Amino acid sequence: MSGLAYDAAGEGGPDMVFLHGWCGDRSFFAPQFAHFSTAHRVVAVDLPGHGESAAPTEYTIEALATEVATLARDLGLGRSVVVGHSLSAMVALALTQQAPELVGAVVMVDPPRLSKEVWKDLAGQLVPSFQGPDGPAGRRQFIDQMFLPTDDAERRARITETMCAVPNDIAIPMLETMAAYDSVAALRECDVPVLTIGSAVPSNGSAFLLEANPAIVIGQTVGSGHFNQLEVPEQVNAMIDRFLSVMHGAAPATP
Repeated sequence: MSGLAYDAAGEGGPDMVFLHGWCGDRSFFAPQFAHFSTAHRVVAVDLPGHGESAAPTEYTIEALATEVATLARDLGLGRSVVVGHSLSAMVALALTQQAPELVGAVVMVDPPRLSKEVWKDLAGQLVPSFQGPDGPAGRRQFIDQMFLPTDDAERRARITETMCAVPNDIAIPMLETMAAYDSVAALRECDVPVLTIGSAVPSNGSAFLLEANPAIVIGQTVGSGHFNQLEVPEQVNAMIDRFLSVMHGAAPATP
């Protein structure tokens, strides 16, 4: 049995699983949970070490995917649309490799940089900045650059508070596991429909994504930073709705 905390609601297929990003929790998909539960069975999950879920015993993307797969089987989910924000875009890709019978499509919401070459330098810079007496300021500075100046100030403060509350013994290994995972190889091997929804300043260029997976569907939100699913949910929901209708013939969710 999985020990992951989750919320579930709704009926109808395909089932949908929402996985938050680094240092977030399942509330980070609240607008999508409410929207898609009108026409689908939806499950929003707290990753290990986040929200109300216990800390993981192993810090790898593959281990996180295993936890999600266990929960999906416990709940009797069918081939689901797995929607992963940031870090969990990688988890969703890993899930397609580990448990293809559980994944019908993947939606990557503003995925992080997927190149391992980029992560070699990035992780090496970030980890020391989170440590020592200046660590809290270093963490906040990293989080601050995820937003646009036009993002809602109150929402930004709530997101930042949640992310800063995750201790370093969770936050740092989660960063390191992102750096270690070969996302590009997983994206190349992915044989289910994939939609990516970048922010106004996406971390991965279209040419890079298309080289890895020529069938990928590329979307981009207007006027939002990294947390576009919360900042402009009407844009994100509409893209996912259309993706489902085109790829799966599913009825759109009602507002």
